[in-house]
Amino acid sequence: MRTLRLVLMVAMFGLLTLCSVPSLCMAEEIIARDDNLVKYDTQLVHDTISGLEWYVGSDRGMSWEEARSWVAGLNVLGGGWRMPTPDELDNLFRIGDGVRKITDLIDSSGYWIWAGDSEKTAARWLFNFSYGGEGWSGQPPADGGRAIAVREHKEK
Repeated sequence: MRTLRLVLMVAMFGLLTLCSVPSLCMAEEIIARDDNLVKYDTQLVHDTISGLEWYVGSDRGMSWEEARSWVAGLNVLGGGWRMPTPDELDNLFRIGDGVRKITDLIDSSGYWIWAGDSEKTAARWLFNFSYGGEGWSGQPPADGGRAIAVREHKEK
């Protein structure tokens, strides 16, 4: 009887510990797909080839500093988020007709997405989803850069 109580207590503690990480407790449902990308009802987008997971910030123009601050404070779905590199953003680029060539799974009306940490303080990396280019910018684009967070895939 004592052993059974101990086993039950350990099992309950394990469940409580797992549920302190929301992504491990929520049953995610797939709501859309685009080739190797899968979007879940939690708004997380998973790249099944690279293993990266994406989470989109508010759809408004912002400075690089605002984007970095948002990503640094992001704790949803278990945390571990960072700003993407230009190469990682390139994986979201879709060749085709139209002006905005980012996968439809990313809810962003902007053309420019801010990329990760920069060695220079006067200019920051941006990726342009109109023509697929990347580069430095000392000024935010006219429509403002958008923020997207990325992390390595977390096992559920």
